[in-house]
Amino acid sequence: MLTPTEIAALVAATKGIVDIFDKIAGQVKSVLMKRPKEAEGDEDRWRYKISAEGKDIVVKQTDRTIQKITGNQLAEILGPDDLALVRSYEQNMQKYFKRWQAVYSKKDGSQDPLVNAVTEEQLAEQIAKMKDQLLGILSFLQRIGVHLDDHYMHIRHLVESV
Repeated sequence: MLTPTEIAALVAATKGIVDIFDKIAGQVKSVLMKRPKEAEGDEDRWRYKISAEGKDIVVKQTDRTIQKITGNQLAEILGPDDLALVRSYEQNMQKYFKRWQAVYSKKDGSQDPLVNAVTEEQLAEQIAKMKDQLLGILSFLQRIGVHLDDHYMHIRHLVESV
């Protein structure tokens, strides 16, 4: 069982990972589906959005709350290993996100098709490196009872094939 402080840390780390996921989801899709470059996702892009409110994990559609998993519920089902796992996902995703931004900014940026092909390969390699974190956080969210819909499931399907 986690303490209130540990629950707050877990929820904050989960929010950090989900925020990165939401920012790159469309870009990952553009790489895996061989589509043109796409801008980084913003807050209003997706129909469903997983976020944090205090010590609760909340799923919203626009401004309407679809689901809420309270800090008390999390404290009953999670332990210190879960906190360590989510923190690990967050640290790795922050590292990968910086690399992703650097490489993705070059996507479709050259007149030379060979240069663009090399960039696409680098992005595909980066997705492969992020795969465990991307799929891991989605599995964690499902395990704690979060209903995943919209881009979360679509990106999961695409990344699983990498």
